[in-house]
Amino acid sequence: MGPASARYAGCSAVVMNRRLYVGRLFAVEVWIDWSWIVTFVLAACTLLSVDRRLLPEAPTTTLVGMALATALGLLVALAAHELVRVHAVRVWGVPVRRTVLFVLGGVTNTERSPASLTGEIVGAVAAPLASLVGASVIGLSVAITSGPLPRGLDDLQRLGPPGIVLLQVAAASFLVATVNLLPAYPLDGGRILRAILWKATRDVDRATRLAAFAGRITGWVLVFAGILVALGTQGPVVGAGMWLAFVGWFVASAAAQGHASVIAQRRHC
Repeated sequence: MGPASARYAGCSAVVMNRRLYVGRLFAVEVWIDWSWIVTFVLAACTLLSVDRRLLPEAPTTTLVGMALATALGLLVALAAHELVRVHAVRVWGVPVRRTVLFVLGGVTNTERSPASLTGEIVGAVAAPLASLVGASVIGLSVAITSGPLPRGLDDLQRLGPPGIVLLQVAAASFLVATVNLLPAYPLDGGRILRAILWKATRDVDRATRLAAFAGRITGWVLVFAGILVALGTQGPVVGAGMWLAFVGWFVASAAAQGHASVIAQRRHC
């Protein structure tokens, strides 16, 4: 292994540690973080409870199948979101060889810093926009094939299991887009914040550090808010509070890991 390969291997170790390799897609190695497993299990359990309320007379096997299908759709939406961002970044001159998918986004192993402020912003805007478009297309498809969209929870039953699953996937895609706009690096909103700070300070390392700090603050605020919601309410809202706390923990953790990844790339790449 030559010096260049050794440096690249050092960078790779940052994102390969305790990750599961999925394969190559569009010339990019795709890895998933262990948090995906946790997300899938929590999402499936939550959706099973929700679907049981929506379709109380449906067989258990149908409800389990719906929950698993929707949870899988959530993960597909997350993967599509990140791959769109990676492609947009590559178009603007940043060669990406590897991406690690987390709960709400991903961390890439790039060969150098963002090529331009415009490229950084375009990549951060393209992914949420793609998720919003995907959610809109799915929702519109359900409306066309099943009549007007339901006006309330009581009206969801007429869509049947397939329609409910598709609407839940659309809602998940919308949620992925909106949460990713939080000013928390390495989420898309945090990348936009980093680009703004980069322009103001003319120092990408300092901008990354500040954006990651904002990410940790945002994450812990969500954690405490979720705990307060879970402790101060009853019924389904408790689950919402737990999810909010989980998302906050992820945001804070991803901010720390994203910053560490950038620092490692600077030192070894």
